[in-house]
Amino acid sequence: MGKEKGFALSSIRAREMRRFLERMGYAVVPAQRKHLRLKHETFGDVLLPLRPGDNLSYIAIKQIAAALDIQPEELIRRAK
Repeated sequence: MGKEKGFALSSIRAREMRRFLERMGYAVVPAQRKHLRLKHETFGDVLLPLRPGDNLSYIAIKQIAAALDIQPEELIRRAK
C-alpha cells in the first residue's frame, strides 16, 4: 500500500467541500460507513470522506465536478 502512480491530493479539504455543496443545495443522507453521501434534486449524488480534515483526491474532485457538470478547475476555484 502506498501512493499509486498519478495519485495526488488537492488542496481542498472534505470540510470545505461539504460546506460548498450544502450551499449549492445538497443535503446529507445516510450512507456507507466511511463516506458521507450528499444528495441533490437535480445534480448527481456525491460521496465525501467522513473525516473532515482529509484532503480530497483529484479523482474525487473530478467526480464531484462531473456531478455538478462543471470543470474540476472551476470547482476548486468556487469551493475555496
